Amino acid sequence: MEEKIRQLVYLQQIDNDIQQVKVQSEETPRRLAEIDLELHAARQTYETFLNGLEEVKKKRRALEKEVEQIDQKIKKSRSKLMEVKNNKEYKAMLTEIDDLNKSKGSQEDALLELMEQMETLTLQVREQKKVLDLKVASGKTQKEEWEKAGNGYARALAGLEEDRKKAAARVENSHLQQYEFLRDRLRGLALAEVRNAACMTCHMQIPQQLYNEIQRCDRIITCPNCLRILFYSGKPEAAKD
Repeated sequence: MEEKIRQLVYLQQIDNDIQQVKVQSEETPRRLAEIDLELHAARQTYETFLNGLEEVKKKRRALEKEVEQIDQKIKKSRSKLMEVKNNKEYKAMLTEIDDLNKSKGSQEDALLELMEQMETLTLQVREQKKVLDLKVASGKTQKEEWEKAGNGYARALAGLEEDRKKAAARVENSHLQQYEFLRDRLRGLALAEVRNAACMTCHMQIPQQLYNEIQRCDRIITCPNCLRILFYSGKPEAAKD
């Protein structure tokens, strides 16, 4: 019976190892997703500045075209000025030219402001590109490391699953069924160690006579409180009443 209980203890250890590897392996997709989110955020920030720069460039081109059109109007008005025949028309043309020059000055001021914005945004775009490049390089390295870890977990899990099959095959069928039944209902722990006449899982004090029997391994004994199969891993103690 001692060997049968030892087989169950070994099986539970494998199951515990499997659960631990599964928990660790779940970290891999979570971290990969986090890295992708960080890269996405860095790209969005870069694209926001880049789009802002392109928008300012577009406005600048539009203003430059307007200034060019105003220049053409001023040239035409000055040409017409030489053809006027009376003082009234002459004054009207001067007023028109003056208004066009004011409009041109206003547009040139706006153009100067846009050029300053372009200069600032160009620097910001360069800075964000550096940040993005660093994120991409760092993300690539991190993803490779996590993917490598994930592959390692997969191999470890495959090995443990194979070990479990072999370990389960050595357990008597009735004991295996009891083990699986308890494991399904007791948060994955079908067995509990006993020390100093106490269940180490639920901490219930075990009656001395039952404690003595557990140490002898004459039969499978379950905890009166948590119902787990009890086992003793130390050296047998002197029997007490």
